[in-house]
Amino acid sequence: MERSRFFYLEAFAYFLLILGTLGDHLSTMIALRFPYIYETNQFAVFLMSKGLWLPFDLILIALGIAIPYLILRVKRGGPFRGLLAYPIILGAIRLGACLWNLSLIRVY
Repeated sequence: MERSRFFYLEAFAYFLLILGTLGDHLSTMIALRFPYIYETNQFAVFLMSKGLWLPFDLILIALGIAIPYLILRVKRGGPFRGLLAYPIILGAIRLGACLWNLSLIRVY
């Protein structure tokens, strides 16, 4: 059975969201182990202090996949295909943050 281009675009969007979010989360955890690196995002610091950082990221992933997925299935595509921009853009931003975090780590 042949898959449509839209199937691959949708899969890519969800994969990028998962990869970017978890990559940012893991690279931040690794980077914070170094004494010269600290978190400047006050919202992330608040979530870390309450132990809600991982659950919040998991909820963002779940909603970033569930909302576009469900709307695309209910409305049958059309102009709603633009909803895939959300997981693609958020995933790309978080992947960029992951790469930034990794660039901060210096080996002496």
